[in-house]
Amino acid sequence: MTSTLVASSINTNPVVVRRIMSRLKQAGLVDSSPGARGFRLSMSSSNINLKMIYEATKDDGPLFAIHSDSNHNCEVGKNIDALLDGLYTVAEQKIQAFFETVTLRDLEQALQQRVGQQSTSV
Repeated sequence: MTSTLVASSINTNPVVVRRIMSRLKQAGLVDSSPGARGFRLSMSSSNINLKMIYEATKDDGPLFAIHSDSNHNCEVGKNIDALLDGLYTVAEQKIQAFFETVTLRDLEQALQQRVGQQSTSV
């Protein structure tokens, strides 16, 4: 599948798709071929989970970034960063644990089901 085709489907620039696909390729999740063939999975979609995709495509830093320039002369300001940081760390761990249980194949099947339901209701 080409980056142009994917980009038109999700209404974004093909450069954005190529950047993401490059990260997925570095992680060993997709292969690419020059020309019109574009990208393809390097393994079965049953063997790729969302955590793998998340880890390959995420930016540096935590999922939930907090403002770290609080007023340390204020009781709330000097404590809120540490309080929220702990909560956000736990939340990110739980999200990643959940992502690990969902495969790309699961999403394919869910999408096929939704498309099937939509076409029968028209």
